[in-house]
Order: sequence, then C-alpha cells, then structure tokens
Amino acid sequence: MENEELKVYPVQTYDIYGLSRNPFEQLASEGIEDVEAIHVYQEVDMKLSMILSEVIGNKSSIAMSIVGPLGMGKTQRLKSIAKAIEREGGKAIYIKVDTNDILKLTRDIFYALKPPRSRTNIFLENLSRKLGFIDRLEKMLSDTNEYKSRDIAELLVEQFKKHPYSALLLDELENMQGAGEREKIQFFEMLRHVISTMPPGCVVAFACIPEAYKEYTEIFPAFFMRLHYEFKLRPMSVEETFELVKKRLNRVRVKDTDDPIYPFTDEAIRLIHDLAKGNPRQILRLLHYVLSEAAKRAFDPIDELVVTTILEEPKSLEEYIRRVPKDYRDLIEVIVEKFNGGPVSYISVAKELKKPANQVYEALNRLVTIGFLVGDPGGNYKVPHYVRKFLEEKGGEE
Repeated sequence: MENEELKVYPVQTYDIYGLSRNPFEQLASEGIEDVEAIHVYQEVDMKLSMILSEVIGNKSSIAMSIVGPLGMGKTQRLKSIAKAIEREGGKAIYIKVDTNDILKLTRDIFYALKPPRSRTNIFLENLSRKLGFIDRLEKMLSDTNEYKSRDIAELLVEQFKKHPYSALLLDELENMQGAGEREKIQFFEMLRHVISTMPPGCVVAFACIPEAYKEYTEIFPAFFMRLHYEFKLRPMSVEETFELVKKRLNRVRVKDTDDPIYPFTDEAIRLIHDLAKGNPRQILRLLHYVLSEAAKRAFDPIDELVVTTILEEPKSLEEYIRRVPKDYRDLIEVIVEKFNGGPVSYISVAKELKKPANQVYEALNRLVTIGFLVGDPGGNYKVPHYVRKFLEEKGGEE
C-alpha cells in the first residue's frame, strides 16, 4: 500500500479562541444527545409544552401540524413530543417519511409498533395471524385498490389503546407529494379516522414545508379541519441568534472569557443572522464555516469585516481552488478536472486518486461541511453553483 493511502488529514484546531472544537458542526438535532440544553426556546415550544401537559395530565387527545421551511426545527419539535410520551411510559411512533408510496408508509407505521422479536412476541404474532389481524392488514396493504382507510385506522387505534399514552409523528411529510391525488386522499382519510377515534392520551402530529402543506390542504380540507392546532414556525430573531451562539460556544469553551460570544463580535452575529434570514440551520451553517475559516487564518476577533471577507465568493476557478485547504485540494482538482465539477460518487473519486474509499468519503463530507462542495441525498458530490459558472465559461472559451 502506498504511503499516500495512509495519509491522515489534520484536524482543525480552535485553540486560538479557547475552544475545544467547532460547536456549530452539527446542524440538525439528530446526533446531539443533550439537544435541550442548547435549544433556543420560542413561543411554539412553550405552547407545545402546555399541550403535552394537558394530554398527560387530563388524558386528552390532540392533533396538530408543524409547518416551516427546511432547517426551522420541525424535527426537533416532533422528537420532543416523542420523548415526553415515552417518559410517561407511552408508545411514540416517529416516522421520517422517505417515500411517496402510501402502502410502504402505512406499513412503516405498523412496523414501528412491533416490539423486538422474542419467543413471546412470535407466539403473539402467530396468535394475531390466526385471529386475522395480520392477514387483514397485509391484504389492505397489498395494493392501493385494497387500501381501506377506515379499517386501517381502526387497526391502528386498537394498537394505540394498548398503551397509556401514544403518539403518531410523521416528519418530512412533503416527501409524499409525488403520490397520486387518489393515494394522498386515501392516506389522509386514514389519518382523519385515526384522529376521530384516537384514544385518551394520544397525539397525532406531522411536519412539512409550507408548499406541501398548502397543496395537501387544497386536496383534502376535511382532514385539516380536524386538526386542533397548526404551528407555523417563524425565523429566529437577532436576540435568539445571540442566545444560540452563546449556548453552542459555552459547550466547547476551555478557556474563560468575559465575553460569552467571543470570538465573534455583535456586528458579526447580526450580519450572519441577516444573511441567513433567520433560518436556524442556515445560521449554524454560516457560523460553522466562518469560524472554521477564521481559525485557519488566525482572525481574532471575528468581526463584520472578517465575515464579509470569508463569505465573499471567489472571482475565478483558480481562486476557488486556492481557497481549498491544501490537504483537500487534490480531491477538488479531480472533481473539477476529471468529472467536470460533478456530481460524482466518492467511490469514483477514490478510484481516480487511488485512495481508500472511507478516507475519501470523510474528506468529501468535510468539504461539504465547510462549504467547498455540495452533497445530495443520492450520495454524490458537486461544486457549488458559482464554480459551475466558471466551468461553463471555461468550456465556452475552449
């Protein structure tokens, strides 16, 4: 094996700022154990807390929607509902919708109800099959023509009744937009019957982006009239952005400072808030990139001018490549020169460079995190849109 294949990429250090690492790296709530400790609470969180207290205290049942653009914290709110139900010994079904097939989606919901397999569970499953429960369900999920919305809802509600508290939480429901109108109506009709007959102590909630929510509302208004609450998430205020920065930095600070937002200045945070238009995920993405780049160049403090300098787009392909950390530059050069900027898989890049695939995968994801590449759900990587313009101009000249 060549020495190049054993190369280890250096870890970015933040000693200059008295930080153990970059606290803005994790953009989503998944993977953060104590996410509540760094969550910036808004009015919606207080209302959700009151609603859950009512459900648990009075054994009432609630149906709600959480609507907002990508990166606004919808997933975190649904996860908080799940935790509250589970703390009380209830059963929470959280589904990240990844399909427009209502048969698969409905099957995923029922599958999430099944406990880990054991001798007892296999016995009960066999008993259920003998009693016809599983056979009935499988028949109704074999084809959309067999999909009986009311019957499926009744089977689901019967399962909920086995628990003191229960929740059905559907995240990223916009991914169902590709389904046919008939299938969408069938699925929402099923949910409508669940809401109409859900037992005490039950929560039904879903989250999606505004565009999908508008479309679904027009297709099946009867379902949306049954919702008890509709939460529309708003952007973060400047004050909330300051709180976010303080909480994140405090988690990784290893040297005391009198300024809780150091190394950032007030003006820098205000500018980042404005550039991100208050979107929490975009704010975190910008904070991560700016802090990473500032540490490399030893900017101290990180003021408005530093933010502007770092975020200014390069004026040429050569300048873009120069800005890439030298330990990652060969990856970018291959993607630009051999694959015309992508999209390209990490496997293809690894083969071209004759490097271990897992090493290349980690490095490419690092380049996505610091803003030099864009990743897509299919696992491919490509240069940002402004670099694409440079490549098109270069191709035109040739």
